Amino acid sequence: MCVIKGGCEFVDGIEIDWKNFKRDINCHIGGTDANLLITKLQNRKENATNFTYEYRCDKKQLNALFWADDTSKQNFELFGDVVSFDATYRTNRYCMVFVPFTGIDNHKRCITFGAGLLCREDTNSYIWLLRSFLKCFGKAPIMVMTDQDPAMKKAIEIVFPYTKHRFCMWHITSKLGNNE
Repeated sequence: MCVIKGGCEFVDGIEIDWKNFKRDINCHIGGTDANLLITKLQNRKENATNFTYEYRCDKKQLNALFWADDTSKQNFELFGDVVSFDATYRTNRYCMVFVPFTGIDNHKRCITFGAGLLCREDTNSYIWLLRSFLKCFGKAPIMVMTDQDPAMKKAIEIVFPYTKHRFCMWHITSKLGNNE
């Protein structure tokens, strides 16, 4: 809004003005928001060292995306023996699933190796995502931890045949109460 109005000193208004501004921006962006995202990722790849992204479209609609930056790649090189990935975060507007690839560093802090967005939680989508991960990092992790999703299990067997697949203990123990 500062750019449009010509400077921060010209920006004022009440809450409804900001809501109207957001509505106008969303109308302007319309159906090109996926194109804006891909353009932004392409610019980042051109300007940032060692940035990687992959995407897949179907019928002119973005249905899969993976990205990792230099820090993520360095983290994977140092701490990527065990990778956890989970697809439990669903975005609101596009109903795409956010899939972070995470690990633990030497200080027992969570670190991110990369992330993806998927429109479906099926085996083919996970295969595409894991192949993008493998292409980006050049090697498979020694062990992968997931929830008990059968589509993930099948995709891991196909893309990472020599990787050990284990279920997350939290998911196992949270389901114990249901089986008593």
